[in-house]
Amino acid sequence: MRRIFIIIFLFILILASGYGIYYYWDKQKSLDAWSLVPENTFLVYENNNLVSAWNSIQENPIWKDLQNIEYFKSLKENFEALDSLSGKSGILDEVFRNNHLLIGMSIISNNDFDFVFYQSLKNTEQIEIIKKIESKFEEFKKSERVFNKNTIYELKSTGDGKTFSYVLLRGNFVGSFSPVLVEDVIRNLERDEENFQESIVEVFKIANFQDDLGNLYINFERLDKIVKIFTKSDQSILFNVLSQFSEGAFLDLFVDGDDLYLNGFTFPQDSISYLNTYRGQTGGDVTLENYFPSKTAIVIHERFNDAQTFQDKKVKFWGGIDRDYPRERNLIAEQYETDFREFHQFMAGENAQVILNSNQDLEESKKLIFIKMTDKNEGLNKFNKLSEEAAKLQQDTLYYEYYAENEIRELLIKEFPYQLLGKNFKGFTHSFFTTIDDNMIISNDIQSLKELILDIETENTWGKSIKENQFIESTLQESNLNIFINIPQAWSLLLDNLNERWRKNFMENEYPVKNFDMLAFQFSNENERYYSNIEVLHSDNRVNNEMKYFDKLMQVDIASPIISKPHVVKNHNTGLFETLVQDSAYNLHLISNNGDILWSEPLEAPIIGEVFQMDYYQNNKLQYAFATTEKVYLLDRNGIALEYFPKVIGDNTSENQYFNVIDYDKSRTYRLLIAKENGDIFLTSKYGDTLGDWKPLKMNDKIAARPEHIRIRSKDFMVVLQENGLVKVMSRNGEMKPNFPININDRLSNNLYFEIGNSFESSYLVTITDGGALVKISFTGKIDKKEQLYMPNKETIFKIVKNASERSYLLARQDLSRVSVLKPSGEMMFEKDYLSKDEMEIQYYELAPNKEIIAITDKKQAFTYLYTREGQLINQQPIESADEIAMIYYNKDNEVHVYKCHKNTFSILKFNI
Repeated sequence: MRRIFIIIFLFILILASGYGIYYYWDKQKSLDAWSLVPENTFLVYENNNLVSAWNSIQENPIWKDLQNIEYFKSLKENFEALDSLSGKSGILDEVFRNNHLLIGMSIISNNDFDFVFYQSLKNTEQIEIIKKIESKFEEFKKSERVFNKNTIYELKSTGDGKTFSYVLLRGNFVGSFSPVLVEDVIRNLERDEENFQESIVEVFKIANFQDDLGNLYINFERLDKIVKIFTKSDQSILFNVLSQFSEGAFLDLFVDGDDLYLNGFTFPQDSISYLNTYRGQTGGDVTLENYFPSKTAIVIHERFNDAQTFQDKKVKFWGGIDRDYPRERNLIAEQYETDFREFHQFMAGENAQVILNSNQDLEESKKLIFIKMTDKNEGLNKFNKLSEEAAKLQQDTLYYEYYAENEIRELLIKEFPYQLLGKNFKGFTHSFFTTIDDNMIISNDIQSLKELILDIETENTWGKSIKENQFIESTLQESNLNIFINIPQAWSLLLDNLNERWRKNFMENEYPVKNFDMLAFQFSNENERYYSNIEVLHSDNRVNNEMKYFDKLMQVDIASPIISKPHVVKNHNTGLFETLVQDSAYNLHLISNNGDILWSEPLEAPIIGEVFQMDYYQNNKLQYAFATTEKVYLLDRNGIALEYFPKVIGDNTSENQYFNVIDYDKSRTYRLLIAKENGDIFLTSKYGDTLGDWKPLKMNDKIAARPEHIRIRSKDFMVVLQENGLVKVMSRNGEMKPNFPININDRLSNNLYFEIGNSFESSYLVTITDGGALVKISFTGKIDKKEQLYMPNKETIFKIVKNASERSYLLARQDLSRVSVLKPSGEMMFEKDYLSKDEMEIQYYELAPNKEIIAITDKKQAFTYLYTREGQLINQQPIESADEIAMIYYNKDNEVHVYKCHKNTFSILKFNI
């Protein structure tokens, strides 16, 4: 891209290099610059007042951010140098004002593109002006050659050796850093071949120049070839859509504050065009935003009013590209005795496909499809009958389960959305479906469906996010096709699909690119053409790491020193957060966010592990469940113990070591799990009554981590790691699963994470041994991976650091006083040195896209340090805290609250991220 910007610089130099310019210009019949642009050009930028446009963007936040990229920084320096050499008297403005400046983008090979610069020459006086500027430069070696009777001039830099070629054609200057493109312009003109303007003639019938930053003209027939330059894989379906998307487009470019807009029209081809599937369909606004989870990377959303006609046009479109598609579709319909047209009858005119961000390396991106239904019962009936028929034909058991009172079923038809909705809905090796409100939701990943249900329940969606919701509301409200991209969330997907050259380029310029926060591409049917809107929301996504101190929201002193970390809980009456802390006298205190101690309750021993909130009575009122080393407690929000509690589980010969609350299917039918220091495990009802063989279930050795429950395909697994290296996976009644236990042959500590897939074979538990081996074990009992991590010495400590939602993790390695934070792949993120050699507490928070914080607490020094993902220290002065902190992010204010305890004091700090 840097080459475009240097062109403007070189253009001033080269116009004066030929002393026969006037003769050459005067004796030939002049042509409009547009006549010279070849048909094979992908994109042309047009500007009539370059200097005016340049001046208008200088103070814009977008431009200031772009100057962090070396290309744009060079452009600014070159342009300012030219202005200075010309005496800053408006000479540059004279050259470019009311004069077509065109920059065309064309492909030069299978893996590269370049730009051609076109400028009409208005009069010979401009030459004299430019001569004065040229005399100031001596760093270009000039030469010339003849091509098809036209003289091509070449300027070679004595610095970097790059050559700029240009020619004077019919009263126009044409130049490029790629000689082949200049030659292509000459050939195209001499053969009188179709030019760019003629190839998208409908676009130019309405194009007009306004007083803005310029116009863009796009030839969509070249779009797929441009995309192939950047990508590393052959995504044939994507390329098919792009190549046949439309004919061309005309867009006005302008900037408003932090946002960039392009508005205009796109014209479909007469024969076959993807956009034509929306012809005659009424558009509308987006009403599904409350169902898009916060980790949504890309949304492809469509509105229509006649589902049957719309889907018929889609089948025709795909059949025109792939003749086998309709045949395959009919075979599926016959095999399962179904009619796809019947599914279209309950569609309410709004569909969306969502691609999710994932920190895991996946063969298939996690996706969700939303189909809004006019008749939920009829739609569900169609899907249920088809799922039953598919299971029967494949001689398989119908898979279904209930999760948080939602029934989830599997549809055993590979790539069913591809057959139902079109080839651009590919990527569903598995299909699981459920209904929420009036929406049928299909996913290729059952865990994503479960997480969606929880995200909707906790309002962790785009519709409840200030940024995403406001962005959608600011875009075109009556469109047929919307494509929304959250760049920070889509970042890993983007990098994964770029080839090595462009991946490196994007990584080097990560934050300027990520700061183009949200993108919208919208098309609305309007009299056989499509009103088009492209909108870019720009914001600073870098975590603020220049703070000298945090603001203190509140502080409260306790009579005795606090010995626990802050346990942040939710008030079910107000929805506000409150905090539980325990002091050295074993008193438990509930503190409001304004510093009031709401109640204090004496306990007999220190709390172990977490404080859980549970809806014990299933009435949407929350209670607190926790255990001390002696008893299990259930308290209501007023600090009053529930009936049967506190309760001693087992005898007093061994203290409680771990406590967990289990809700198998999120139905609020709770189980309490207590693990003793001697290895005994008790499982009780929510009333504290021991169950089945867990009275106790004896492990016969010490337990290394909190025993966990995980559900895969409606099957429940109880997972126990033991210090002696045994990994035990059992059923909910305590029966050992086949191929377990597994002996890792190394000591184990408190390190456990689950990667859940669509089958037992593709689901894994992940742990790290004390000897630094990263181990992945499938739930079929096979060790999938055992990789030795770098271990500097025998005192090295390894940790799996889960984020607060436990949906992703990082790795940490402590080597004496040095802490290294690693990606799950083992790649280094950053490392820091501390004064203490004691084991550090490490926490990981994904507060929002690209807003990740790693907290490292030096318990001996009583300091907590906050770092960005890149290892930049956020606070110059560390937080005083001898234990783990807690952190809450408020999206509306872009504000983080830090809950921390130090000596007798509990306080809440805040900072803007």
